[in-house]
Amino acid sequence: MRIASPRMNAVVSGRVAIRGTASHARFQFYKLEYSQGEKPTSWHGINDIHKVPVTNGVLEELDTKALPNGVYWLQLTVVDQSGNFPPPCQVRVIVQN
Repeated sequence: MRIASPRMNAVVSGRVAIRGTASHARFQFYKLEYSQGEKPTSWHGINDIHKVPVTNGVLEELDTKALPNGVYWLQLTVVDQSGNFPPPCQVRVIVQN
């Protein structure tokens, strides 16, 4: 599981394709979330959960036009069939519209 793009500390604007891999031997679903600020405290889902694994492809799109400029964290979580999940993958980005 990983977010390949955008990369850590990338400056992003507009519609951003989040690319990477979300798979697991006992895959159930994955979700992408974002949080504003250097120390995330609350996460907001980007659309719904996804029930099809992705390998080296587009995981989701984030429309940053509705977000204030600043630092955000993207978080990818893959959940297995028993409801367990490894530590999420997180990437810091800077929204600058």
